[in-house]
Amino acid sequence: MDPEEVPIIREGSFSSTPESTLAQSQEHLGQTINELQHKLQDMKVLQDFTSTLMLFHQGVDEILWDVARLAVARLGLEDCVIYLCDHENGELVQCSAYGPKNPHERQILNPIRLRIGQGIVGSVAASGKLEMIADTRKDPRYVCDDQPRLSELAVPILNDGKVIGVIDSEHSQLDFFTPWHRDIFLAIAAMAGSRIAAARFEQERYRLATQDPLTGLANRGELMRELKSRLDNATSTVAVILLDLDYFGDMNDSRGNDAGDELLRAISERIQKQSPAGSLVARSGGDEFVVVLNVDLEQSKVESEKLRECISQVFAEGSLVGLHIACSAGISVGINGNSAEDILNQSNFAMYEAKRKGRGQMCVHDSVMANHRRREQRIVQDMVRALESNSKAFNFHIQPIYSLPSCKIVAAEVLARWMHPELGPIGPAEFVLAAERTGNIHLLGETIFAQAFECIHKWKSNVQGILFHVNVSPIQIQKEQFVPQLLRQLEKAQVPPNMIACEVTESALLGDEALALRVLDSIVQHGMKLVLDDFGTGYASLSTLMRYPFSSIKIDRQFVKGLPHEASARTIVSTVLALSREMDLVCTAEGVETNAQLQVLQDMGCPLIQGRIFSDAVTPDAFEKILQSR
Repeated sequence: MDPEEVPIIREGSFSSTPESTLAQSQEHLGQTINELQHKLQDMKVLQDFTSTLMLFHQGVDEILWDVARLAVARLGLEDCVIYLCDHENGELVQCSAYGPKNPHERQILNPIRLRIGQGIVGSVAASGKLEMIADTRKDPRYVCDDQPRLSELAVPILNDGKVIGVIDSEHSQLDFFTPWHRDIFLAIAAMAGSRIAAARFEQERYRLATQDPLTGLANRGELMRELKSRLDNATSTVAVILLDLDYFGDMNDSRGNDAGDELLRAISERIQKQSPAGSLVARSGGDEFVVVLNVDLEQSKVESEKLRECISQVFAEGSLVGLHIACSAGISVGINGNSAEDILNQSNFAMYEAKRKGRGQMCVHDSVMANHRRREQRIVQDMVRALESNSKAFNFHIQPIYSLPSCKIVAAEVLARWMHPELGPIGPAEFVLAAERTGNIHLLGETIFAQAFECIHKWKSNVQGILFHVNVSPIQIQKEQFVPQLLRQLEKAQVPPNMIACEVTESALLGDEALALRVLDSIVQHGMKLVLDDFGTGYASLSTLMRYPFSSIKIDRQFVKGLPHEASARTIVSTVLALSREMDLVCTAEGVETNAQLQVLQDMGCPLIQGRIFSDAVTPDAFEKILQSR
């Protein structure tokens, strides 16, 4: 190189340039590496958060606290508050937090509610679009929560395009949040939204599987699971109180299904409020409620009485104002190792015992009741065998019905009887109820009808002008084929339909009212009479007489029993007789046993009498002799 071409380097002209450039490059590289490390750390947070969200057992609360603590806290941010939308009230509710709002485990200091559209957070909830504010002092929408901060990032939590919440983070530095923060928060919100929706779906599925849809109480399936768990883990006794509303069907029929549903909801609220802490309250079906408590027998009796008293209070407001409804209760107590199904069945059996004793009472399942239950089970089994084998163990007696003042037999009631080969005579109150419960009432009715119609045909020459009453179960009335089957039996026995009257109680008219009306109309249209039995003991007897084609009524024996001395009995009987005359109905007084009762009934103008004063129920042979001697 030519010496003249050698550049002249003056002192200090480039003395620092190489070193400065290198330092700047190293600083920039260090910043880049630091940013990359932070981003890798943030990505690790997202990865861990994603794994946490996959825990299927998580509920919505757990997910929200995970977002705040496992995600936001590890991103190195100052604070975070997560809101969920309460669309019904148009509000945002603070549900979890990290930072000054959350100094203790799952506790939010002074939680606030925002209207959707209020503040930056409310705007995000309304628009569904994130907001990244560099200087909150310049944004009039900013709402100061616990303390003012200078920058804010609010991201919507979406599901199916609908805002379900907002993740809101603030920072004390101006323009703190970056596009990277935005993208991280969007990813967290997207994952959280999907998992919250899944958790809510699971909660709803579980609710539908375990709760009664009308009252919100535990359903029968959940009741059995919880009862089994308590018995399996019991160190003392577990009590089951079964509560059944009295005459709910009558009330539901008269006021309608909507009123019935409202009553069930109101009763469920009363039971929940009255039940001790730690109780399980369930609706096991219909108008039956169950309370499970970890108490002994004596305490369960006390709690049962409190519950019955609470339920029976007269409603003072709403559409149920003035309504009073009582309930019957059955109690059973179990210990570790007992079957949940057995304990529940025992309380159910005890409840039915309470109803049989007159309703509005409480019964406890004990050894006596257990024996009664075993007897009932045997009755059911033996009844089925006897009916299916056409055993003569089932037969009938007849009780004459006399006219006043002539005292002539004008009618007779056919009464089913059962002579058990080992247990002896079993009353209708036992076996008819068992037949109804097991669905054998149709076969029992056909058996008794066939025998009675055969005798009526045999007595034909001696029973002219006598109307034979046969008792018809409510369950038989709820069967469309009842009348055709009855007519076939009459035809087979060569008995004209006009010699038959069907006795039914008001309970026969519950259930499918339209079906009951068709069956009763068919009875009358085919020439038979229709008699309303036990008049005055039901819920709506007057409306029943107006809606259905009855030609006769029978005054229940409980009113006749009070004659002649009880003023209330005299009033009721005289009123019923006056009503029957006005409505052109034939009236029969049942259970007449004394001359004093007979005299007052005759003085009141009662046309027909049935009872021991003239004749008890007798065998067909004995009745035939009565016919021959008249």
